[in-house]
Amino acid sequence: MKHKDIMLDADGEKEKVYEQINNLFLQGKYAKVKEHKSGFPAVTVDCEDIHILTDIISLEQWWAKKKK
Repeated sequence: MKHKDIMLDADGEKEKVYEQINNLFLQGKYAKVKEHKSGFPAVTVDCEDIHILTDIISLEQWWAKKKK
């Protein structure tokens, strides 16, 4: 499975993708986050037809902002 690399995308673009995944997750869809073989901080996220390679730091920052 090929993952779209969004690590260098602007934060706002990453957040749009994270929101799409979160919306699917809230609908009961399975979401999986896994450390990428290239090492920290890269992770892969798979949910339905969304397959991305991103950095865990921006993902954690988005989640912290969302929880507020």
